Amino acid sequence: FEYYLVPQGMSIPDTLAGRPVIRVPVKRIVCMSTTHIAMLKALDASETVVGISGTSLVYDAGIRAAIESGEIPDVGYENNLDKELVVSLKPDILMAYGVSPASAEYLRKLSDMGVMVIYNADYLEGHPLARCEWIKVFGLLTGKEKMADSIYKSVSQHYLELSDSIKSLITVRPRVLLGAPWEDVWYVSPSNSFAAVLVNDAGGNYLFDDLIAPNSVPFSTEAVFKRATETDIWLNPGSAANLNDIRRADYRLAQLPVFKTGRVYNNNGRITAGGGNDYWESGVIHPDIILRDIASILHPELFPDYTTSYYRILE
Repeated sequence: FEYYLVPQGMSIPDTLAGRPVIRVPVKRIVCMSTTHIAMLKALDASETVVGISGTSLVYDAGIRAAIESGEIPDVGYENNLDKELVVSLKPDILMAYGVSPASAEYLRKLSDMGVMVIYNADYLEGHPLARCEWIKVFGLLTGKEKMADSIYKSVSQHYLELSDSIKSLITVRPRVLLGAPWEDVWYVSPSNSFAAVLVNDAGGNYLFDDLIAPNSVPFSTEAVFKRATETDIWLNPGSAANLNDIRRADYRLAQLPVFKTGRVYNNNGRITAGGGNDYWESGVIHPDIILRDIASILHPELFPDYTTSYYRILE
């Protein structure tokens, strides 16, 4: 996809006739993912958000207040998308999330109705810093290019320095299990996924470091269980809020040695009553903090006074 950004007030060159032109800086944005909200918040551009898909999943207090007051409506998603509402909001752009056949169809209809749709593929990136770098796109759109570049430069520097420091100090890499089964299918993150990269950079030994794939790979619970008996630490066990949630989901998981030792941590340390999880919101622009969280779990001796931000131990 190609988009041409033309400053407000500048005439559009004849060479761009028929091409997707966006006047910048944009003033009104419909966000189809909470990660988009986090990017705009980091750039002090929250006021540009005029519509959101899935308002119940928003973590940011300021945006939630605007939702509760009716200032920012929920535009729905895919088959339930309120296209008329989107059009009535008169957005300069709609920042789309996902390119499934269903989403491509509703986005095409929106484009036909005159809405400028931008596809955001941050969720496809295999490295946490690559996800964070999408803030540069928002910087260009909001007229805050230098600020976006500065944020990314600072975050990437902190991330890389921390990762290098960890690698120079550790002598042992704990074995790490990621995820949890869903209806007896365990969608395993490959070693080239952003979650596995975080584990490696935090000084861990990912249990499926031999798995390379473009997406998560479905395994039977039994197949994962066989490997998981050698796990030292278990991260990101789905929606579990405590150990009993894991036991209720599948009693067999309670037999894992890592479960019995209690070294199970989930990335729901910052969550709202409605289910909004800040790991999936502001976490996209704070991979350096997530890295420190995980590193402190894997190597607590290196971070004696550190309190995790996005992670918590399950009890």
